[in-house]
Amino acid sequence: MKPFLSVLCSLLLIGCSESSSEKAPPISSNESKTVVTSIEANRSLPAASAPSTEAVTAIKTVAVASSDADTLFNQKCVTCHGAKGEKSALNKSKIIANFTEQQIKDALKGYQEGTYGKEMKAVMQGQTKGLNDAQINALANYISSL
Repeated sequence: MKPFLSVLCSLLLIGCSESSSEKAPPISSNESKTVVTSIEANRSLPAASAPSTEAVTAIKTVAVASSDADTLFNQKCVTCHGAKGEKSALNKSKIIANFTEQQIKDALKGYQEGTYGKEMKAVMQGQTKGLNDAQINALANYISSL
């Protein structure tokens, strides 16, 4: 698990770094096509209408976050909560498919801090312990859109 996280973090850092190259980092989801297409299309624009470096970086970051959320959800959540968040984990938790983005953020942060949950608190604390704020936000957005 640690080697995988190292690779994932490296990919995230590469995608978020500002470099002279305008190619997007390789991403295994459909977002990579959107990022590359956006950059390719803007190469022919005059400098005044071309997107700023910050805009290109933001596009890359969104693509990486979406891919990261999908990966995290499949690794950490699907087994207990189902592919669409439709299951009650071990028949002890709420069904997360109906949660809003804010409810998911609050729950994940609460599990990290040990202030949220009942029977499943210890299990979920272990699942959320290594998540950073960007991952929590990406997961909350992803789960609320299922």
